[in-house]
Formats: sequence, structure tokens, C-alpha cells
Amino acid sequence: MNEKKLRQDMCEIARLMYNQGLICGPAGNISAKLAANLYLLTPSMFFKQRLTPDQLIIVDEQGNKVGAQTSVNRDLQPTSETSMHIETYRNRPDVGAVVHAHPSSCVALSVAGKKIRPQVLTEAMLFLGDIAEADYKTPTTEDLAVEVGRLMRSHDCVVLPYHGVTVAGKDMWEAYAKLEVLEQTAEICMFVEQLGGEKPLAQAHVKEMLKLRDKWGLAKASDNNLLNA
Repeated sequence: MNEKKLRQDMCEIARLMYNQGLICGPAGNISAKLAANLYLLTPSMFFKQRLTPDQLIIVDEQGNKVGAQTSVNRDLQPTSETSMHIETYRNRPDVGAVVHAHPSSCVALSVAGKKIRPQVLTEAMLFLGDIAEADYKTPTTEDLAVEVGRLMRSHDCVVLPYHGVTVAGKDMWEAYAKLEVLEQTAEICMFVEQLGGEKPLAQAHVKEMLKLRDKWGLAKASDNNLLNA
């Protein structure tokens, strides 16, 4: 995908994230791999629903702004979570895009000490696999970047307690789709809790979903965690 199309899609996804209530205010950030060691990112402290393609920023693997700058992004800085995005790419060469958001149900479950269980939704088992939960780290820090990068080696979705989620995909649309499924799964988990608790799906059925996940080329080393939970 060329850079012009990437810029347009990133702005569209940013608006979708806002409209779906996955971010609010200037929160959230998105990145996409442009080329080897070059990444396109959303700017820091900017209302994502108002983004235009020429406001997006290119950085190198150290997080430095590079390339031609526009009159509207010259004074903007890349997202303060840049290191978290770059660390994900370093640990996952197959990843082409990363989205970070603050979906309410995901955050609420993490604050309550509850896990998001993909076993409550077949599509979640298929598309998300096991969902990692990071140890709490201060946002924007290198400690958080390292923690997320470590978990992304074997997961596509990482919950950041009291903070949000980070989701990786082969491209921006896949990463965004996973984000939507992740929040829906968290909502279902909350409803199940309110209804008195989960009636677990039989292990044989979970194994069938994992076989389908493997057949579709989605399997990760962490998938067996769904059988142990």
C-alpha cells in the first residue's frame, strides 16, 4: 500500500475509533510500517477525529522525525507512545500496523482484576487468540514499551491495566478489526459476570476453534493458554 493510501486509511480509522468510543479527547494512537525502519504515526496530544493525512508523522527506528515535513505537521511531535509501537515492530517482523486505544470495557475489567476471556465468543478465539495482560507500567515510558514488545512476541492483543489496549495486525484494518472484537469480547465478559458467571465451553470445542485458527494461519505459541484457563 502506498504512503498516500496509508495516510488516508489512518485518518479514517482514527475517526472510527473515536466514533465507536474506543478513544476520547486526544487519546489513542496508530502506526503503520512504511518501509524497513520507517513508520507512519499519529501526532501527540491531537484530537484523532480531526486528523488530516498531512498531519501524520514519519519516524525512524529511533523515533526521530524524518523525511519531508508539511506546513501543518512541522510543529507536531509523534505520539508519546512511539517507543511502544517501535518495540512491537522489532519483536514482530510480520506486523504492519499497531493501534492503541482506551476501550471502556477492556479498561474496566483490568481495573477490577478480571480477565478478558476469548472463550466466550468463537470469533474472539479465532481472530484474537490468547489475550495478554501486561504488568502495570507508567504510560509513555520505555518500561511500558519493553513490556508490550515482550508480550507481542506471542500475542496480537495486550491489555494495559488502568490504561488501555495495544493491538497488532498485518495492516491497519486488521489491527482495527481486532480492536473492535476485543472490546466486544470484554463487554460480553461483563454481561456474563452480571448474569452469574460463565458456563465454560467444552474443551473439545475450544480445541476445534484452535484447529481452525491454525488452518487459517493465525496460530500463535500462546494459543494453548485457552485450554488451560
